[in-house]
Amino acid sequence: MERFQDRVAVVTGAGSGIGRAIALACAERGCKVVLADVEAQPLADTEAEVQKFDVETLAVETDVGNAESMAALADATIARFGAVHILCNNAGVGGGGLIKNQQLVDWKWIIDVNLWGVIHGLQYFLPHLCLAEEAHVVSTASVAGLYSLPGLGPYNATKYGVVAMMETLYVEMAQDPDSNVDVSVLCPGVVNTNIATAQRNRPESLRRERTSAGSKKVNRDEASKRNAAIAAALEAGKDPAEVAGLVIEAMAARRFWILSHPEHLQDIRQRNDALHALTDPTLPRELF
Repeated sequence: MERFQDRVAVVTGAGSGIGRAIALACAERGCKVVLADVEAQPLADTEAEVQKFDVETLAVETDVGNAESMAALADATIARFGAVHILCNNAGVGGGGLIKNQQLVDWKWIIDVNLWGVIHGLQYFLPHLCLAEEAHVVSTASVAGLYSLPGLGPYNATKYGVVAMMETLYVEMAQDPDSNVDVSVLCPGVVNTNIATAQRNRPESLRRERTSAGSKKVNRDEASKRNAAIAAALEAGKDPAEVAGLVIEAMAARRFWILSHPEHLQDIRQRNDALHALTDPTLPRELF
């Protein structure tokens, strides 16, 4: 992006964490900001913060995993502003546990938000981005999209998928002589967000089925210990505002990769070296 002033920026997952920080960073630079989140009150709170920068703002309660909801977000954006210049597919949820203990509803919930959320964003906003004189799309993946972390099977799968989509889109846009759309993927490490409590927004229809008393206790104890470790790590994690700053810098520099934690490059290299040597996967340094 050569300029941010008066550009229209759409940010999903804007109610908290990285999404809120990106929205504020865009507003600080003079963007008109469209805020989307599944939670009404946090969305309203972010809207109030963004409006302090005296920029035009539109807040739309949105479920990114629902096609109709995302289509409505795009329609509302165009109806209000007539264009889109920046799309930040940021909404996401976390989930842990061994693959052998996952239920189909666990996979569906995480895939709906983390993967379909990005697909829906591209489906409904990319046509408008392609019409802009300059545009940029950023999707939030994770370092878990660059090397696999034990105990995060569904999460890893979605984040690998986001990285793959954005790499593909980058090449396609670069090869399109009529395209003015730049592409980035954000792969953060541990950031101080409330992703550890993402279950609060899990639809009732996708709640886990009851298991036998014994296995339920084992799974609950395992989950409790892991959640406590994750919560402690997140509290000590990087400030979302710092990550948002990196996103703005990458858009200004038209840079694809955005890694908030350069120290994870050694883990990524370890994974890629193992692939090159066709050796079996090894246990990376865990995040939590």
